[in-house]
Amino acid sequence: MTTTTTATATEAKVGPLMQVINAFCAKQGELLAKGITGPEDWEPLTEFLDPVAFKRVGAYLEELDWPAYKTFLTEWSKGGTKFEMTEFHINEIGGAVFQEIEERHYRGDTFIRKNVIAVYRFDADNRIIHLDIYEQAKDTGSWIIEAAQEAMA
Repeated sequence: MTTTTTATATEAKVGPLMQVINAFCAKQGELLAKGITGPEDWEPLTEFLDPVAFKRVGAYLEELDWPAYKTFLTEWSKGGTKFEMTEFHINEIGGAVFQEIEERHYRGDTFIRKNVIAVYRFDADNRIIHLDIYEQAKDTGSWIIEAAQEAMA
């Protein structure tokens, strides 16, 4: 059970925005398992976000709208990237979810572990409109940096 923190209380329950994030992350994993061939393969994620308002700001301060984010995800997943994560904490506060995770990226013989905090912000309809990524890593992975650069090009 995770903890929901609001301005007035802390409860051991999964809040509505945390439910969106759990479903969003599960759908990403499902899509990766099927195999990604192009940006259009990420369209099922629009169930959880507003594709017009969506913006992601990454670890390198790259700003990606929905089309550019789909390109980034496609480039990142190329070459057989395997991705795993462990969630350590998730908190819902107001219109935001703060998710602290460990990411594990595998590509060929390369293994990268990162500590990440993802901050999701929502509109009035509980759709993701903003995602900020903060990370700690000794090696962030050249293919991940290249994917971000490609998406911004």
